[in-house]
Amino acid sequence: MKRTVCALLFALIFRTSGAVYAEREISVEFSNNKIEFAVEPIIYENRTLVQIRPIAEAMGLTVEFEPVKSMVIRSDGETEVRFFVNSNVRLVDDKEDNMDTKMLLKDDYTFVPVRYLAEPFGYAVGYTDKTGVVAILDAEEAEPLKEIGTGSGKFPSTFYYQSQEDIGLENNGRGYCWVCSYAMLLSDITGTKITPPDIAGINIKNGYSGSFMSGHESLVGNFGCKLVPALSEQSKYYGGFGNFRRGETDILIETDEDASNVLCEALNTHPKCVIVRFEGYPHSMVAVDYDDENIYFNDPGLKEGEHKTLSETCLKNYSLSDLSYIQAIVKR
Repeated sequence: MKRTVCALLFALIFRTSGAVYAEREISVEFSNNKIEFAVEPIIYENRTLVQIRPIAEAMGLTVEFEPVKSMVIRSDGETEVRFFVNSNVRLVDDKEDNMDTKMLLKDDYTFVPVRYLAEPFGYAVGYTDKTGVVAILDAEEAEPLKEIGTGSGKFPSTFYYQSQEDIGLENNGRGYCWVCSYAMLLSDITGTKITPPDIAGINIKNGYSGSFMSGHESLVGNFGCKLVPALSEQSKYYGGFGNFRRGETDILIETDEDASNVLCEALNTHPKCVIVRFEGYPHSMVAVDYDDENIYFNDPGLKEGEHKTLSETCLKNYSLSDLSYIQAIVKR
Protein backbone atom coordinates (compact mmCIF):
# COMPACT_ATOMS: atom_id res chain seq x y z
CA MET A 1 0.00 0.00 0.00
CA LYS A 2 1.32 3.42 -0.86
CA ARG A 3 1.61 5.60 2.20
CA THR A 4 1.51 9.41 2.12
CA VAL A 5 3.04 11.81 4.62
CA CYS A 6 2.02 15.47 4.76
CA ALA A 7 4.82 17.18 6.69
CA LEU A 8 4.55 20.82 7.57
CA LEU A 9 7.39 23.31 7.06
CA PHE A 10 7.65 25.72 9.94
CA ALA A 11 8.67 29.37 9.46
CA LEU A 12 9.77 29.58 13.07
CA ILE A 13 13.27 28.30 13.85
CA PHE A 14 13.12 26.59 17.22
CA ARG A 15 16.26 26.58 19.34
CA THR A 16 16.23 23.39 21.41
CA SER A 17 17.23 23.68 25.03
CA GLY A 18 19.38 20.78 26.14
CA ALA A 19 19.59 19.20 22.67
CA VAL A 20 23.01 17.99 21.54
CA TYR A 21 24.19 15.94 18.61
CA ALA A 22 24.77 12.27 19.38
CA GLU A 23 28.34 11.46 20.43
CA ARG A 24 28.40 8.13 18.60
CA GLU A 25 27.29 7.28 15.10
CA ILE A 26 23.74 5.97 15.01
CA SER A 27 22.50 4.28 11.85
CA VAL A 28 18.86 3.74 10.88
CA GLU A 29 17.98 0.92 8.51
CA PHE A 30 14.78 0.11 6.66
CA SER A 31 14.53 -3.21 4.78
CA ASN A 32 18.25 -3.69 5.53
CA ASN A 33 19.10 -0.44 3.71
CA LYS A 34 20.86 2.35 5.59
CA ILE A 35 19.01 5.67 5.61
CA GLU A 36 21.12 8.75 4.90
CA PHE A 37 20.46 11.92 6.92
CA ALA A 38 21.28 15.54 6.12
CA VAL A 39 22.02 16.12 9.83
CA GLU A 40 23.09 13.79 12.62
CA PRO A 41 20.67 12.45 15.24
CA ILE A 42 20.40 14.54 18.40
CA ILE A 43 20.08 13.66 22.07
CA TYR A 44 17.27 15.42 23.94
CA GLU A 45 16.23 14.51 27.50
CA ASN A 46 18.22 11.27 27.20
CA ARG A 47 16.34 10.24 24.06
CA THR A 48 17.78 9.88 20.55
CA LEU A 49 15.81 11.89 17.97
CA VAL A 50 16.32 11.56 14.23
CA GLN A 51 15.44 13.64 11.17
CA ILE A 52 11.94 12.77 9.97
CA ARG A 53 11.96 13.31 6.19
CA PRO A 54 14.62 10.71 5.16
CA ILE A 55 12.86 8.01 7.16
CA ALA A 56 9.47 8.90 5.69
CA GLU A 57 10.86 8.76 2.15
CA ALA A 58 12.63 5.44 2.81
CA MET A 59 9.30 3.99 3.98
CA GLY A 60 7.68 5.07 0.72
CA LEU A 61 5.96 8.11 2.19
CA THR A 62 5.38 11.29 0.23
CA VAL A 63 6.37 14.43 2.13
CA GLU A 64 4.43 17.66 1.69
CA PHE A 65 4.76 20.92 3.60
CA GLU A 66 2.21 23.43 4.85
CA PRO A 67 2.80 26.69 6.78
CA VAL A 68 1.45 25.62 10.17
CA LYS A 69 3.09 24.45 13.36
CA SER A 70 2.21 20.77 13.22
CA MET A 71 3.29 17.81 11.15
CA VAL A 72 0.65 15.51 9.64
CA ILE A 73 1.44 11.99 8.46
CA ARG A 74 -1.18 10.07 6.47
CA SER A 75 -1.47 6.60 4.99
CA ASP A 76 -3.81 6.78 2.00
CA GLY A 77 -6.45 8.31 4.23
CA GLU A 78 -6.54 5.27 6.55
CA THR A 79 -4.12 6.43 9.23
CA GLU A 80 -3.29 9.95 10.28
CA VAL A 81 -0.62 10.98 12.76
CA ARG A 82 -0.07 14.57 13.85
CA PHE A 83 2.94 15.94 15.75
CA PHE A 84 3.28 19.42 17.22
CA VAL A 85 6.41 21.56 17.47
CA ASN A 86 8.01 21.51 20.94
CA SER A 87 5.23 19.28 22.27
CA ASN A 88 5.08 15.67 23.43
CA VAL A 89 1.47 15.34 22.27
CA ARG A 90 0.84 13.10 19.28
CA LEU A 91 -2.56 12.49 17.66
CA VAL A 92 -3.10 9.08 16.07
CA ASP A 93 -6.37 9.15 14.14
CA ASP A 94 -7.40 12.09 16.34
CA LYS A 95 -6.74 10.08 19.51
CA GLU A 96 -4.30 11.86 21.84
CA ASP A 97 -1.18 9.89 22.68
CA ASN A 98 1.60 11.38 24.82
CA MET A 99 5.17 10.69 23.75
CA ASP A 100 7.95 10.59 26.34
CA THR A 101 9.78 13.43 24.60
CA LYS A 102 8.96 16.37 22.33
CA MET A 103 9.04 16.71 18.58
CA LEU A 104 11.78 19.28 17.99
CA LEU A 105 12.52 21.72 15.20
CA LYS A 106 16.23 22.48 14.98
CA ASP A 107 18.03 24.26 12.13
CA ASP A 108 14.88 23.88 9.96
CA TYR A 109 14.80 20.08 10.47
CA THR A 110 12.17 18.18 12.45
CA PHE A 111 13.16 15.40 14.86
CA VAL A 112 11.32 12.62 16.72
CA PRO A 113 12.27 9.17 18.04
CA VAL A 114 12.06 6.65 15.18
CA ARG A 115 9.30 4.54 16.69
CA TYR A 116 6.79 7.39 16.92
CA LEU A 117 6.97 7.73 13.15
CA ALA A 118 7.19 4.04 12.26
CA GLU A 119 4.81 2.22 14.61
CA PRO A 120 1.49 3.83 13.53
CA PHE A 121 2.16 2.49 10.03
CA GLY A 122 2.63 -1.11 11.10
CA TYR A 123 6.36 -1.29 11.81
CA ALA A 124 8.38 -2.31 14.87
CA VAL A 125 11.64 -0.65 15.87
CA GLY A 126 14.69 -2.42 17.30
CA TYR A 127 17.98 -1.01 18.57
CA THR A 128 21.38 -2.65 19.02
CA ASP A 129 23.64 -0.65 21.30
CA LYS A 130 26.80 -2.51 20.29
CA THR A 131 26.50 -1.47 16.65
CA GLY A 132 24.39 1.69 17.02
CA VAL A 133 21.87 0.37 14.47
CA VAL A 134 18.19 1.27 14.69
CA ALA A 135 16.21 -1.16 12.53
CA ILE A 136 12.69 -0.46 11.24
CA LEU A 137 11.07 -3.87 10.93
CA ASP A 138 7.80 -5.26 9.63
CA ALA A 139 5.92 -5.89 12.87
CA GLU A 140 4.43 -9.14 11.52
CA GLU A 141 7.76 -10.59 10.45
CA ALA A 142 10.29 -9.68 13.15
CA GLU A 143 10.59 -8.97 16.85
CA PRO A 144 12.35 -5.80 18.04
CA LEU A 145 16.04 -6.29 18.83
CA LYS A 146 16.86 -6.82 22.50
CA GLU A 147 19.82 -4.70 23.50
CA ILE A 148 19.88 -1.35 25.25
CA GLY A 149 21.99 0.96 27.35
CA THR A 150 25.30 -0.28 28.71
CA GLY A 151 24.60 -3.92 27.92
CA SER A 152 25.54 -4.79 31.50
CA GLY A 153 22.47 -3.59 33.37
CA LYS A 154 24.78 -1.75 35.76
CA PHE A 155 24.53 2.02 35.63
CA PRO A 156 24.14 4.56 38.47
CA SER A 157 20.60 4.55 39.85
CA THR A 158 18.89 5.34 43.12
CA PHE A 159 18.38 2.39 45.45
CA TYR A 160 16.45 2.02 48.71
CA TYR A 161 16.19 -1.06 50.93
CA GLN A 162 12.89 -1.41 52.78
CA SER A 163 14.60 -2.12 56.13
CA GLN A 164 17.26 0.55 55.66
CA GLU A 165 17.89 1.94 59.15
CA ASP A 166 18.56 5.53 58.11
CA ILE A 167 15.13 5.89 56.47
CA GLY A 168 13.29 4.37 59.45
CA LEU A 169 10.13 2.92 57.92
CA GLU A 170 7.61 1.42 60.36
CA ASN A 171 7.44 -2.36 60.90
CA ASN A 172 11.05 -2.59 59.68
CA GLY A 173 9.84 -1.62 56.22
CA ARG A 174 7.55 -4.61 55.78
CA GLY A 175 5.11 -3.96 52.90
CA TYR A 176 6.99 -0.87 51.65
CA CYS A 177 8.29 -2.32 48.37
CA TRP A 178 6.00 -0.14 46.24
CA VAL A 179 6.83 2.96 48.27
CA CYS A 180 10.57 2.32 47.84
CA SER A 181 10.17 1.59 44.12
CA TYR A 182 8.38 4.90 43.59
CA ALA A 183 11.06 6.74 45.57
CA MET A 184 13.79 5.18 43.39
CA LEU A 185 12.14 6.07 40.09
CA LEU A 186 11.02 9.55 41.06
CA SER A 187 14.53 10.37 42.32
CA ASP A 188 16.11 9.31 39.03
CA ILE A 189 13.48 11.01 36.86
CA THR A 190 13.45 14.33 38.66
CA GLY A 191 17.13 14.46 39.61
CA THR A 192 16.05 15.24 43.18
CA LYS A 193 16.49 13.02 46.23
CA ILE A 194 13.03 11.65 47.05
CA THR A 195 12.93 9.22 49.95
CA PRO A 196 10.50 6.44 50.90
CA PRO A 197 9.33 8.55 53.89
CA ASP A 198 8.43 11.29 51.39
CA ILE A 199 6.14 8.83 49.57
CA ALA A 200 4.81 7.31 52.80
CA GLY A 201 4.02 10.80 54.11
CA ILE A 202 1.68 11.44 51.18
CA ASN A 203 -0.11 8.14 51.85
CA ILE A 204 -0.55 9.07 55.51
CA LYS A 205 -1.76 12.57 54.60
CA ASN A 206 -4.44 10.91 52.46
CA GLY A 207 -5.67 8.94 55.46
CA TYR A 208 -3.96 5.59 54.97
CA SER A 209 -0.99 3.72 56.38
CA GLY A 210 2.39 4.74 55.06
CA SER A 211 2.74 1.57 52.98
CA PHE A 212 -0.67 1.87 51.26
CA MET A 213 -0.37 3.47 47.82
CA SER A 214 -3.19 6.00 47.93
CA GLY A 215 -3.90 7.30 44.46
CA HIS A 216 -1.00 6.60 42.14
CA GLU A 217 -1.72 9.41 39.67
CA SER A 218 -2.08 12.10 42.32
CA LEU A 219 0.95 10.81 44.20
CA VAL A 220 3.40 11.15 41.29
CA GLY A 221 1.75 14.47 40.41
CA ASN A 222 3.12 15.85 43.68
CA PHE A 223 6.58 15.55 42.11
CA GLY A 224 5.74 16.98 38.69
CA CYS A 225 5.41 13.57 37.06
CA LYS A 226 2.71 11.36 35.58
CA LEU A 227 2.03 7.70 34.87
CA VAL A 228 1.94 6.75 31.17
CA PRO A 229 1.53 3.55 29.15
CA ALA A 230 4.78 1.59 29.39
CA LEU A 231 4.19 0.03 25.96
CA SER A 232 3.00 1.36 22.65
CA GLU A 233 -0.64 0.58 21.92
CA GLN A 234 0.64 -1.06 18.74
CA SER A 235 2.65 -3.60 20.75
CA LYS A 236 1.23 -7.11 20.59
CA TYR A 237 1.78 -7.30 24.36
CA TYR A 238 -0.26 -4.19 25.19
CA GLY A 239 -3.41 -5.05 27.17
CA GLY A 240 -4.70 -1.63 28.23
CA PHE A 241 -3.84 1.21 30.57
CA GLY A 242 -5.18 2.16 34.00
CA ASN A 243 -7.92 -0.46 34.20
CA PHE A 244 -7.35 -0.76 37.97
CA ARG A 245 -6.78 2.99 38.37
CA ARG A 246 -3.16 2.46 39.31
CA GLY A 247 -1.69 3.97 36.16
CA GLU A 248 -0.70 0.45 35.24
CA THR A 249 -0.07 -1.07 31.83
CA ASP A 250 -1.73 -4.45 31.46
CA ILE A 251 0.34 -6.97 29.52
CA LEU A 252 -0.57 -9.93 27.32
CA ILE A 253 1.98 -12.63 28.09
CA GLU A 254 2.10 -16.42 28.29
CA THR A 255 5.79 -17.28 28.49
CA ASP A 256 8.98 -15.98 30.08
CA GLU A 257 10.10 -14.91 26.61
CA ASP A 258 6.93 -12.82 26.26
CA ALA A 259 7.61 -11.16 29.61
CA SER A 260 11.24 -10.53 28.66
CA ASN A 261 10.15 -8.90 25.40
CA VAL A 262 7.63 -6.76 27.31
CA LEU A 263 10.30 -5.42 29.65
CA CYS A 264 12.77 -4.84 26.81
CA GLU A 265 10.15 -2.85 24.90
CA ALA A 266 9.23 -0.87 28.01
CA LEU A 267 12.86 -0.09 28.84
CA ASN A 268 13.52 0.96 25.24
CA THR A 269 10.81 3.57 25.66
CA HIS A 270 11.31 4.47 29.33
CA PRO A 271 14.92 3.84 30.41
CA LYS A 272 15.20 3.46 34.19
CA CYS A 273 11.51 4.35 34.56
CA VAL A 274 9.63 1.04 34.86
CA ILE A 275 8.11 -0.59 37.95
CA VAL A 276 7.20 -4.27 37.77
CA ARG A 277 4.44 -5.73 39.91
CA PHE A 278 4.05 -9.39 40.87
CA GLU A 279 0.62 -9.71 42.49
CA GLY A 280 1.06 -13.37 43.43
CA TYR A 281 3.73 -12.54 46.01
CA PRO A 282 2.84 -9.50 46.07
CA HIS A 283 5.97 -7.45 45.37
CA SER A 284 7.16 -4.43 43.37
CA MET A 285 10.63 -3.76 41.98
CA VAL A 286 12.24 -1.41 39.47
CA ALA A 287 13.35 -2.79 36.11
CA VAL A 288 16.55 -0.89 35.35
CA ASP A 289 18.16 -2.42 32.24
CA TYR A 290 18.76 -5.55 30.18
CA ASP A 291 21.37 -7.25 28.04
CA ASP A 292 21.45 -10.30 25.77
CA GLU A 293 20.69 -12.69 28.61
CA ASN A 294 18.87 -11.01 31.48
CA ILE A 295 16.61 -8.28 32.78
CA TYR A 296 18.10 -6.39 35.75
CA PHE A 297 16.12 -5.14 38.74
CA ASN A 298 16.54 -2.95 41.80
CA ASP A 299 14.82 -5.02 44.49
CA PRO A 300 13.91 -3.04 47.63
CA GLY A 301 13.33 -6.33 49.45
CA LEU A 302 17.07 -7.09 49.57
CA LYS A 303 19.78 -5.19 51.41
CA GLU A 304 22.16 -5.65 48.46
CA GLY A 305 19.39 -5.56 45.88
CA GLU A 306 20.86 -3.38 43.11
CA HIS A 307 21.05 -4.62 39.51
CA LYS A 308 19.94 -8.18 40.20
CA THR A 309 18.58 -10.80 37.82
CA LEU A 310 15.19 -12.23 38.76
CA SER A 311 16.82 -15.38 40.18
CA GLU A 312 18.87 -13.16 42.52
CA THR A 313 15.89 -11.19 43.87
CA CYS A 314 13.49 -12.16 46.64
CA LEU A 315 11.26 -13.47 43.83
CA LYS A 316 13.80 -16.15 42.93
CA ASN A 317 11.10 -18.85 43.10
CA TYR A 318 8.98 -17.01 40.52
CA SER A 319 9.26 -16.70 36.75
CA LEU A 320 9.10 -13.59 34.57
CA SER A 321 5.79 -14.89 33.22
CA ASP A 322 4.33 -14.42 36.74
CA LEU A 323 4.55 -10.67 36.12
CA SER A 324 1.13 -9.07 36.62
CA TYR A 325 1.57 -5.59 35.13
CA ILE A 326 4.05 -2.74 34.83
CA GLN A 327 4.08 1.01 35.40
CA ALA A 328 6.02 3.82 33.72
CA ILE A 329 6.58 7.33 35.11
CA VAL A 330 7.69 10.42 33.16
CA LYS A 331 7.98 14.13 33.84
CA ARG A 332 4.93 16.20 33.00
